[in-house]
Amino acid sequence: AISGFQGLEPTIKIIKFTKIIAIANKESIICGWNLIKKDLIKYNTQFIPVDSEHFSIWSLINNSKYDNIEKIFITASGGPFIRYPLNKFKLITPKKAINHPNWQMGKKISIDSATMMNKIFEVIEAKKIFKLDYKKIKILVHEQSYIHAIVKFNNGLTKILIHDTKMTIPIFNSIYKNNEKKLKTKKIDFSILNNLNLNVVDKKRYPSVDIIDLLPKNDSLFETVIVSANDTLVEMFLIKKILFTDISKILLKILKSQEFNKFRLMKPKNIHEIKKINDYVSLKIRTLCV
Repeated sequence: AISGFQGLEPTIKIIKFTKIIAIANKESIICGWNLIKKDLIKYNTQFIPVDSEHFSIWSLINNSKYDNIEKIFITASGGPFIRYPLNKFKLITPKKAINHPNWQMGKKISIDSATMMNKIFEVIEAKKIFKLDYKKIKILVHEQSYIHAIVKFNNGLTKILIHDTKMTIPIFNSIYKNNEKKLKTKKIDFSILNNLNLNVVDKKRYPSVDIIDLLPKNDSLFETVIVSANDTLVEMFLIKKILFTDISKILLKILKSQEFNKFRLMKPKNIHEIKKINDYVSLKIRTLCV
């Protein structure tokens, strides 16, 4: 659960000492999945994703073969600006952006939710964890955050997983997955079930989703570029060096540039290489925002 790139090294170091590892750190999976996967196989360690969406997918699949999956739907709340006037987006302040309507999260993740970058990261994670093509993963806007994942199988069955907006639920179930321990939770909210309101993503409101079309099929250092650039842009926004709308604008510009496109063909070899790219991209972004 260590935040940011700092979670990658201890994740890899601990795999050989445990038979089960539960990971909530996005950066580890997005940037170093090929390194993690290699050690999981080497030390015969079971991996459990703790992010609510990926834990939900993992639970719904329940040992099914990944090639039996027709489509996965990951839900997004839409953040605090789902109905905010588009012509006022440039006036959005950090204080407004960190005010998430459903989840109590840190500043950085709250901003990522407002820009939809959090879901793009989750799409990348889902692709890596469940060995899927990006075309099989779709984001749906679901304001209530009651449904966390929908999996449609090739046999015609579609499974949906719902739970309250509390991370204690996926964490509890990852720890006690083989026990009969009980967790006290709220009753099923049928008022939400009767008004699920699942919608496609509005690209005018969330232009960052275009990044999905730029993602390489195989593990690469390009994912590290995305994470590092976004992290730095969010930091620049929080200290009011750039506008809210600049986050997506600059990020897309950077990712389409020849300078960073070359990393699409480079596979991460070790942690040092990932850290080096992270530092390089972060420094580059900072110079652009001065």
